[in-house]
Amino acid sequence: MHILKCLAIYLIVVQATIVSDQTCSRHRQLAKHRFYALRHCQRSNRTIIGLINVKNVGECAEYARKKRGMAFNFGPKDRNETNLFDALKAQQSAKSNRSSVPPKGTDTITTDPEEFFNCQVLECPEYRNLSTIVNDTRFDYYSLYTREPPSENATCLPSVGMFVMDDRKLNYSLAFNECRSMGGSLAHVASEARTNQITKMLIKEMSKRNITTSNKTMDGAYVGLNETIRGAFFTSGNEPLECFLYRAWAPGNPSKTRQPGCVAITPNSSWIVQNCNKPLRFICELHTTGPPRYKPSLKRKCFLKRPNNRLAPGRYGSTT
Repeated sequence: MHILKCLAIYLIVVQATIVSDQTCSRHRQLAKHRFYALRHCQRSNRTIIGLINVKNVGECAEYARKKRGMAFNFGPKDRNETNLFDALKAQQSAKSNRSSVPPKGTDTITTDPEEFFNCQVLECPEYRNLSTIVNDTRFDYYSLYTREPPSENATCLPSVGMFVMDDRKLNYSLAFNECRSMGGSLAHVASEARTNQITKMLIKEMSKRNITTSNKTMDGAYVGLNETIRGAFFTSGNEPLECFLYRAWAPGNPSKTRQPGCVAITPNSSWIVQNCNKPLRFICELHTTGPPRYKPSLKRKCFLKRPNNRLAPGRYGSTT
């Protein structure tokens, strides 16, 4: 009788483990991000974290995912390895007898044909103002954030994502809805890299707002973890916390006597459970977006004297 009882308990545990593994596997399969073309005959001057020569844009996208880049410049094989915009400026400079000055957008990585790489993986994407985009007939620019490029108040955390800290103090439900209105969700923190980098961002943003160290209370800022029933934590993406190994609970959290609560991250890289009705600052994670509303004509010849893109950013789309 005792053996049968133990066997029944064992089977229940095994079945629960299988169901949990299937649930976690299903969430992991949905995590592939897609890059979309945003600018034709232009490239981004943001920090390069990977260089490679590839046969097509799909290979460049896979390399970018491997490097955990958020954007890339891709040079199709049928493009000239000389930036015709630079050549045109050099001709105009020579005609006007001005001294030779390296044109804007020229860089030492791609100028020499022997050192030319047609796939440049970028650490961070362009913001909405496209402040570091330059004309370059060799490349097209692709990003994970194209339908609505991140606003200037967003923070890029390399290899992690794009985040916004909102200084308003709202309860968890209102904070959740505000992040959705931005095209994102409350920040995912269920890894050591995410918790540590988001904490650094929190401290930096609090310092920019002149919130001194003595005022950094343990209230923290809401992130994407909450309980629907006590002990069952879920991320903003409705993923069970059990799908992740990492934990950063502050001492005494979660309390055994608490009501179901919502999680905030503190300036010392820990998670605490708060009453969901308590107004707190909150941190949003911007979702990768696409496809853009309008496709750029990537097969069209690059124009030197006419715009190759519409003026408004985020209106083009070619996916890979």
